[in-house]
Amino acid sequence: MIILLIFTTLSLDSILNKPEINPSYYGLYILRLDNNNIIYNYNGEKLFVPASNMKILTTAAVLCLLGPDFCYKTRLALRGKLKKNRLSGDVVIIGEGNPKFSLVDLEQFITTIKKFKIKEISGDIIVDDSYFTDEKLPVGWAWHYLDARYAPEISALSMNNNCVNVKIEACDVGNYARVSIEPETKYVKLISTMKTSGDTDSIIIYRKPEANIIYVDGWVKKGHTKNIEVAVKEPPLFIGEYFKERITNENIKLLGRVIKGRDIQFFASDTIPSLIFIDSVISVTLEDIIKETNTESMNLYAEILLKTLGAQKYNEGSFQAGCSALKVFLAMCGADTANVSLWDGSGLSKHNLISPHALVTVLKYMYTHKSFKKFYESFPKPGEGTLEERFNDFKDSLRAKTGALHAVSCLSGYLKVDGVDYCFSLMFNNFNCPLKSITKIQEEILAGLTTYLNERH
Repeated sequence: MIILLIFTTLSLDSILNKPEINPSYYGLYILRLDNNNIIYNYNGEKLFVPASNMKILTTAAVLCLLGPDFCYKTRLALRGKLKKNRLSGDVVIIGEGNPKFSLVDLEQFITTIKKFKIKEISGDIIVDDSYFTDEKLPVGWAWHYLDARYAPEISALSMNNNCVNVKIEACDVGNYARVSIEPETKYVKLISTMKTSGDTDSIIIYRKPEANIIYVDGWVKKGHTKNIEVAVKEPPLFIGEYFKERITNENIKLLGRVIKGRDIQFFASDTIPSLIFIDSVISVTLEDIIKETNTESMNLYAEILLKTLGAQKYNEGSFQAGCSALKVFLAMCGADTANVSLWDGSGLSKHNLISPHALVTVLKYMYTHKSFKKFYESFPKPGEGTLEERFNDFKDSLRAKTGALHAVSCLSGYLKVDGVDYCFSLMFNNFNCPLKSITKIQEEILAGLTTYLNERH
């Protein structure tokens, strides 16, 4: 392989020698894909916190190991005897990981119950999420993430991205604002002291980690409406309680309660004689799920994909089993699996460590894979998703995944210059300058690379 040092001396040195990034730690690896020539390598084998560049590895692995047509199923079952309009038994909702199960999907289950003309349920609503282990969050997630929409609890039975929307509507200046929860549910309690301001928005909103109580305080400017998503605690119980509320609204009497299947040692199985499956919701394909995972950087989806890998490959839907599958896939790509530290699928954990070279190895492997087009198109292009306001001059020549945490900014993906394909990984850690300074440098690097390669061609 050939390292083209001309690009180093003519272009990159002037970009990387800026004083604001001198104290930082960075690594860059750029590869030409048709002949495997290394265009640039600086600290390419060193380890970095990847942030959401972890999703590159996760989505590539599930695409190759599970296939683009893989789908999830969420099932509805009855357990017991149905006589006339009375079910002497339980209603069971069984999750197998669908990250896109929605309020509309749950309404389908409500409609199915109504079709059976059930008016009374003597037993419980059982929500079964035992397809995954009961660990809700990966190791290394910060405690202050835990009510944020981008860091909900992970479950095999999820709905509405495991969030509720807090809608804030201003009233007359000085009066309390109208604050409500969507979907409306008693599972989440709202305590608001939010008032209407004449000149500014200053919104404080949080949920304590141990309870589903959302506190709203501060000011909202007159004429403004705000929608803020907040993650809920125990997503399976959120589904069960909302289901209970909905069937009650349909004049169906429930004598029991909402309980998790694993709490009563209930395990979903097609072989249980007393379990009668009456409906199911099939998810969109994995191809569509990874598109949203990478374009919008959906952490919940990435973690569900990770646990799904563990469940499918090792019969254990855990983060650890999923990370073991990621290492197997890395070895398939030709990367050094001893030189990585993997703790989650989304990149929110700061315990993750991987090199630019390892990420480029994955990008290179996918370039010749039969699912490359699907993988490539899952990355945002300029003006889309996490690149909505970046790389406007690149048009259709760039597809890249961003990654950002405190003092972390990474960008990896594919670049086409004069008909030739390249892949790259630019990883910056431990900087103290504004994030925009780093993202600007990343754009300057790719612009300089494009100019240099165009001149060589």
